[in-house]
Amino acid sequence: MNGSIRQRGNTWSYRIDLGTINGKRKQKEKGGFKSQKEAKQAMQLAIAEIIQQGELKESKKITLNEVFEEFILYEAPITRKHATIVRYQSLYNNHISVFGARMINEITAQELQKFITNKLIQESLSNDYVKSMYNFLLLLWRYAYKNKYILDNAVEAIKPPKAYRSTTDIKIYTMDELKQIWKRIEKTNNSHAFMLALKLGLRIGEIYALRWQDIDFETNTVHITKQLQKQNKKWCFTTPKTSNSYRKIRFDNELKNYLLDLRDKQEFDKEFFGATYKSNKILDKTSKTETVIVVHDFVNKKEDGQMLNTDSCKFISTVCKSDLNIHFKMHNLRHTHATFLLEQGLNPKYVSERLGHSKLEFTLKLYTHITKGMDEQAVEALNFSLD
Repeated sequence: MNGSIRQRGNTWSYRIDLGTINGKRKQKEKGGFKSQKEAKQAMQLAIAEIIQQGELKESKKITLNEVFEEFILYEAPITRKHATIVRYQSLYNNHISVFGARMINEITAQELQKFITNKLIQESLSNDYVKSMYNFLLLLWRYAYKNKYILDNAVEAIKPPKAYRSTTDIKIYTMDELKQIWKRIEKTNNSHAFMLALKLGLRIGEIYALRWQDIDFETNTVHITKQLQKQNKKWCFTTPKTSNSYRKIRFDNELKNYLLDLRDKQEFDKEFFGATYKSNKILDKTSKTETVIVVHDFVNKKEDGQMLNTDSCKFISTVCKSDLNIHFKMHNLRHTHATFLLEQGLNPKYVSERLGHSKLEFTLKLYTHITKGMDEQAVEALNFSLD
């Protein structure tokens, strides 16, 4: 088995000739090595691995459609959340399926590169959206490689678009705007979700999943252990977004009194409606065994006991636009919450943990408008002399 080393710019790469497979000349190439010696060692290891694993056998005849369907049916339900699977299906059906009838081993890196570039330039799709297509292509090809449907991963040979997380949709509400919105919605069913989002910085699904049993009034603590999502036309309790999203959040006495008053009112409503007070059936998917449970103690519900859900807060967006000329998104209250804390000088690591972010870097990147101000504070803090 022959191999060669070459320099490409400031790095080195190797190429291994795999011979003729399925009537076509096949090669395996990998780059990015810092030195010729490093590339040579990597090539020797790769050749030994190929020989040991017998990877010179022919690729299996399988279409991309078959790979996608197999991944969605057998692996995705175990490794991905429902919302992620739905997003994968949308990406595939709307874009990637153009390759669907092709044998996956016959789809070249050049074709995939042209596909990605055209999505950016000719169709003018956003960098973030096209990057999500690239990431899913990479996932499918890695799945195919792991199952030995292909001999090499063509997606790894193409250049992905840069991902720029857009902050243009992020709005931080001023105190004046918050007071206007509150005055407009205070007497509505959605006011409680608004208050929880602002005071606790919760995600929308976390807000509407809250039950009274999740709130400890002795320690002024909310326990976040689930979120409410609609899956296959059913409302479900699902696990939080990430492992870091399991958290305890402290709240002030003002919110404590607000919540205690709300709980008392709901107890009165329950007695008033009597036998007509509604119960809510929820599919609990927070454990391995899915069960249907009846929930009576939602924090966010109507006077007759009927639960509110993540669609309910669309009402606030509608009235804010029509009555106040304010562009409102519930998630922006989470951003406003974080901004208030950071502006008060709280440690970014604490804010990150309170929000349930998976990484501190994500928090700092998301709130660059605050971290830039920190730069100025740092300069001012170091403006001293030892003379």
